Amino acid sequence: MLGGRRLPASGWILFAMAMFGIFAGSSLPAQDAYRKGSLTDAEFNGKKMFQQRCAVCHMPLVIDDSRTWGPALSAETVTGKEPVVREFIRRGTVRMPGFQYGLEPQEIDDIITYLKTVKKTEPKKAPE
Repeated sequence: MLGGRRLPASGWILFAMAMFGIFAGSSLPAQDAYRKGSLTDAEFNGKKMFQQRCAVCHMPLVIDDSRTWGPALSAETVTGKEPVVREFIRRGTVRMPGFQYGLEPQEIDDIITYLKTVKKTEPKKAPE
């Protein structure tokens, strides 16, 4: 109440949205350290870029399903093939968009560095 008057419902909604905006955008260093785990800075940045740009096609569609739109990516996919993978990401293919304008060269390198930490997952067998 302000001077005997109540704040209208729309005022509370605006207040709640403002508070959410302030706190949702902030990330505490301890939270980043927890999420980072044992990854280096480059690997962690690559993981974030992968999740933002690549996971929609290269990660399973649902938790209990291993199917993906694109191939599942892992250390086996990139190790020893870094220059080829880098160009593949930059230029794309008929089935995959290129990211030369959407990712900086360092971000592409970080994605490759992150993928080197990813273990290959075996496809799940269909239930019998």
